[in-house]
Amino acid sequence: MASCGVLDGRTCWELAPGGMLLGRFTLAADEGRVDPRVSREHARIARGEGGWRLEELGGRNRIRLNGVVVEGPAALQPGDVIRLGSTLLLFCGVPAGPGPARGEPELLGEGPAMRAVHQALSAVAPRGNSVLIIGETGTGKELAARALHRGSGRPGKLVALNCGGLAEGIIESELFGHVRGAFTGAVASREGLFREAEQGTLFLDEIGEMPPGLQVKLLRVLETRTVRPIGTAHEVPIDVRLVAATHRDMVAAVREGRFRADLYARLAQWSIALPPLRERREDLPLLIRHLLGRLGEEGRALEVALLEALLLHPWPLNVRGLYNFLSMAVVGTAPGAPLELSPRLEQALAAERALGQGAEPAPAPGREEDAPSGVRVPGAAELEAVLERFQGKVTQAARHLGCSRQQLYRWLEAYGLTVERFRPFSGEAVGGRRPAKEPFPGPEGDEGA
Repeated sequence: MASCGVLDGRTCWELAPGGMLLGRFTLAADEGRVDPRVSREHARIARGEGGWRLEELGGRNRIRLNGVVVEGPAALQPGDVIRLGSTLLLFCGVPAGPGPARGEPELLGEGPAMRAVHQALSAVAPRGNSVLIIGETGTGKELAARALHRGSGRPGKLVALNCGGLAEGIIESELFGHVRGAFTGAVASREGLFREAEQGTLFLDEIGEMPPGLQVKLLRVLETRTVRPIGTAHEVPIDVRLVAATHRDMVAAVREGRFRADLYARLAQWSIALPPLRERREDLPLLIRHLLGRLGEEGRALEVALLEALLLHPWPLNVRGLYNFLSMAVVGTAPGAPLELSPRLEQALAAERALGQGAEPAPAPGREEDAPSGVRVPGAAELEAVLERFQGKVTQAARHLGCSRQQLYRWLEAYGLTVERFRPFSGEAVGGRRPAKEPFPGPEGDEGA
């Protein structure tokens, strides 16, 4: 197992059998930079009876695990996000050896899940097996088909058809072709995609949407290796490799009678499951750098609150959704300034979470009722971003959020935050004195001790 710093995505520490101390100097970046908000001995990752555990050592700033303040020892699982001060760590499994070659962003990745995908692609690419690619929208199913075609050595081209939303007659004509006058509107003959992909690869996306009547005809083509254009009585031999893709559970579709079992067996001579982005968080730093480069923003900095939000987001639209979000962040930020988690971006993430859940996101318990009428309640990430911007100055942060200082302190308490973690040290840059604490307002608004 390894704990990886994701501010740059390159600094990694392999855990020794005895664990690892998380402190200001043990987490220093390669060039010696340290986070002054991390204590000298802030936390420890150690082995317990059930595996690795995260233990707090009494640092002046609280520790967050997957966005929640840690209270006592906590079990760690691959993909967990740890935050200490302004430092983010990703607890993950990283196998030895070089990562796969980098190409299209949806297929980028050096973690275990994407290594398995690239191994599966390499194993079947030079063979003639039909391949079924399974994955959510935005995971790169068509790009995987392209990789298979490139690795096949077949001299023909890759031809693609999306079966979703097309009428049965249109799909049949597109696939098998027709002769002139075969049906109304057939003013010219057409070869069809099977013949267009001769000695190449035919990619059928959303194969789970194919009408039942056409499933029978496709099965016959795969069995006889011939196609019969609409309007003819003769069959034409073909040499085509078939790659299909779907986001549906095909086993359930077969069991429920919506998809033919014999056709499924023909298509799934080799299956490849593309993992959703939420299950491969270790690839996010690489993807973020690559996608920012595509946007002409290579090397653009991201503030820690935004990075944490990106790591914890479920990404129902996967890499496609990540690219759209980064594009929005770039447009909404002044040129050259670090990308930060603005209210607009936080709302965009909330809307996408609702898209994945099929419902409006519910507010955190106890938040709305604690706010005065007319005051918008910020999320934890937005509150952190504002305090980062104003370096823990409560009066300025409260003015920016349109609330009182007392209300801001109540939000801090609800989220398990303290203003000290956002303030620069008043002493030396490293190992200096702790900043003076701002008094916490009493319940009636008076300044307490």
